[in-house]
Amino acid sequence: MWLVNDVQDKRELTLRVDAYIKDVLARCDALKRAGMWLPEPTMRPRAWIENFESADQILAAQLLERFVFYNQRLTDSLLAASFASIADGLTKGPSAPDRDTLLRILPQALFTPVCGENPNPTDSGNFFCRRARQVLGVAENQIVTTSDAILAASRGETVVFVDDFIGSGDQFLSTWRDIRSGASFEEIQRTSGFTAIYLSLVGTQLGITKLRQDTPSVAICVSHQLDDRGSIWGLAQSNPVLFQEISQFLVKYVPRLTPRDPYMHQSDFLYVGYKRRGLFLAFEHSVPDATLPIFWCGGTTNWEPLIERN
Repeated sequence: MWLVNDVQDKRELTLRVDAYIKDVLARCDALKRAGMWLPEPTMRPRAWIENFESADQILAAQLLERFVFYNQRLTDSLLAASFASIADGLTKGPSAPDRDTLLRILPQALFTPVCGENPNPTDSGNFFCRRARQVLGVAENQIVTTSDAILAASRGETVVFVDDFIGSGDQFLSTWRDIRSGASFEEIQRTSGFTAIYLSLVGTQLGITKLRQDTPSVAICVSHQLDDRGSIWGLAQSNPVLFQEISQFLVKYVPRLTPRDPYMHQSDFLYVGYKRRGLFLAFEHSVPDATLPIFWCGGTTNWEPLIERN
């Protein structure tokens, strides 16, 4: 009798697991039909689930259930909300200008991309400068290159740095401290006192806190701030058992991943994303490297990413 019950229990458990996985995939299909997620082959949840052994697919489904995707329409809404937050009256940094000052100088501000250590024409900052023109109505002559922004800053003009995501804060700090144009924005601000605004769609609490410490005079404006609940580390607090199971799951499957960027092999970035942020986040135009690579990285033996990072 014990054996029969044991077999029945296992069958019932298997049925419940299968039903849960099907439910998660059905919700993915519903998001696609609603236009919230991109269609195949850009986003392929079923193919991604099939990367994993049957016994591990429930853990993959639990990760997939937490995945947050912003299509272009939602991304534009985030950009508009971030821009509007300049006027919300909340403190933007320890010594950043107040609301009235920001509103007074904003109409004449120049917009420039956040470029990071190795500037590239495909950087998100360039894309969002174009979106600032299209979505926010910023005039073409207000969008300038980094070198022109440096000259404007030296004249005391307001500069708005535009980007999509604040992860560790490193990319903005690289732009802020870059001396390739002869002097950095950081150095120029000490002498000219120009106003700097950092406009980003989404930011992690850790990244925003770091920037407020390292660049206290910069007005940091984001529409959505991520805490640990938006990352794998939130599971460590809310569900330690599941966190341990997913950690073991990552140890098992991450060795199959083949990232193009050498830096992803540093530390354990390949397991939990750049600077160990462990996010569940992606945009239509790009996937942050701080997002769990198990979602976006290519791999061996016919591995299928959920969404590729461009």
